[in-house]
Amino acid sequence: MKLTSADHQQLAAQIFQAQQAGQYIVPPSRTIDYDFDDAYQIRRRFVDMQIAAGGIPKGHKLGFTSPDMQKLYGMSGPDFGILLDNMFCSGDQPVRVKHMSDTRAEPEIAFELARPLTGPGITIADVLAATARVWPAIEIINSRVGGLLASANDSLADNAGTGLVVMGKKSLHPDQIDWASLMVSMSIDGFVQRVSANNVMGHPAAPLAFLANKLAELDGLGGSLKAGDIVITGSPMQSVPMIAGMRLHAHFGQLGGMELTFV
Repeated sequence: MKLTSADHQQLAAQIFQAQQAGQYIVPPSRTIDYDFDDAYQIRRRFVDMQIAAGGIPKGHKLGFTSPDMQKLYGMSGPDFGILLDNMFCSGDQPVRVKHMSDTRAEPEIAFELARPLTGPGITIADVLAATARVWPAIEIINSRVGGLLASANDSLADNAGTGLVVMGKKSLHPDQIDWASLMVSMSIDGFVQRVSANNVMGHPAAPLAFLANKLAELDGLGGSLKAGDIVITGSPMQSVPMIAGMRLHAHFGQLGGMELTFV
């Protein structure tokens, strides 16, 4: 690590304050030299501040798991964050985004775990065997560190841009899904994308296997994968800027569709 514990706390506080204000800060990497070990420490403190403010851990998210998202942000591999219960919202009512900064929407596959998942050595087959249900989901990214200007370290420190997660209404057991043919489409104000759900590390469950194995290396800094956790495994397509007034339509093959409006 290149920073002190006090530095970690100060940067976490800056990100937390930006989140509370619905603003973003200059990416820390523009003015501070810090590494991934520092970013994990900052992220842990940022998440602890959100927990102290009332949030309850509910799962995890992965990002940059598809070539499309890696290209958009200039990243070379996945990052991940911790999801809290107050990040989940219903799609039955318009989704409020005015209080967020640099928001982008993306469709993802969500896994609800039936039992804990602990690496090392976790495989796709292990993930599917540990999964109770699979859901369609829309993630609303909320970057506090400059969005597309952020480095990999910045994104990790920012808890991978966690914002909101909207779950679909239909779920299936993983054995009920034809993974090879599963397609995902999303339309926002007429801009349409349609790709294979497998455009995330070769299979929607692969990022979750990666996460289980990575968390085993972090000695608690990234949390753990528990029964009941919801894990969204990254978008197979590019995210799209999202502001109040827009409408989103998404379809997830056998998992059904979702329609959202934003205010």
